[in-house]
Amino acid sequence: MQDNKGFQGLVAIDKVLQWQTFPDETLGKDQVKVRVVAAGLNRADLSQQAGTYNPPEGVTPVLGLECAGIIESVGENVSQWLTGQPVCALLPGGGLATEVVCDQRLLLPVPESLSLLQAGGIVEVYTTAWLNLFHRGQVKAGDKVLLMAGASGVGTAVIQLCAHFGIDVTVVVGSDEKLAFCRELGANNGINRHQQDESALKALGPFDMVLDCCAGEWLEKYMPLMQVGGRIVTIGLMAGRKGQLDMGLLLMKRIQVMGSTLRFLPITEKERLLSELREKVWPLFRLGKLKPIVDTVLPVEHYQKAYDLMASNKTTGKVILSLPV
Repeated sequence: MQDNKGFQGLVAIDKVLQWQTFPDETLGKDQVKVRVVAAGLNRADLSQQAGTYNPPEGVTPVLGLECAGIIESVGENVSQWLTGQPVCALLPGGGLATEVVCDQRLLLPVPESLSLLQAGGIVEVYTTAWLNLFHRGQVKAGDKVLLMAGASGVGTAVIQLCAHFGIDVTVVVGSDEKLAFCRELGANNGINRHQQDESALKALGPFDMVLDCCAGEWLEKYMPLMQVGGRIVTIGLMAGRKGQLDMGLLLMKRIQVMGSTLRFLPITEKERLLSELREKVWPLFRLGKLKPIVDTVLPVEHYQKAYDLMASNKTTGKVILSLPV
């Protein structure tokens, strides 16, 4: 996939995915170059392809918010990472490429029990889950969480974290098969949104937090389901950019509604989140208390098939593209 004139990566040109060659990036003093072995797909990539979620200023147009691979070289100020070390990276872009150059603070070691293919799809979803459960959502043991898209990559991470930390999680999914899978993973309750509506959720609440990837019409539906002082954390817009809120319920219940993105956080905040994951989450993989949920692994030349699969909403867990070792 790579030649001696640069590296290759996946970009969206006029909303069409293309595999292109780019000149090699200069390695900075605090940076690390990683040869990518696996890269997880995220719905943010689809939004970038559509032109509605552009990368931060100065960030490569190459798609991909996470990857795993082998360190090829390190900058002169880098001491904690070594050439040849397997790592996974949380990225503002550039993960779907043969190589990536990133700040050393955006790396984590690959958990001992996982392969590089599995590690290619964990760092973005677990950082997202950790940020929005414990920082934005302020959940604690005994709280009730309503989780939309429970069988997604982020959803399967949220379920496992909630189960481990004693948080009651109810999921909304699109099929009975996904509902059964989420229950096996640790969800306490749930509904198939094609067979039941929000009225079925009322008996399962009230909820201390909603992790919302839908927005749109769902914002109004959450209001009657919330506990006093509840938090609605929106991380996606699958049901649309605009919705209505019952401001009376919001005031009386003192509900907080907040938006959250990981990609645009300052690198110092990302560093803090990754440090917390390394201390509190990564050991759980080794102990068998967490597991990566991978729906499909495809070679990188089948990138269009991989994105079509993710966009179909038929997957459970992550779709991962593999690159030649």
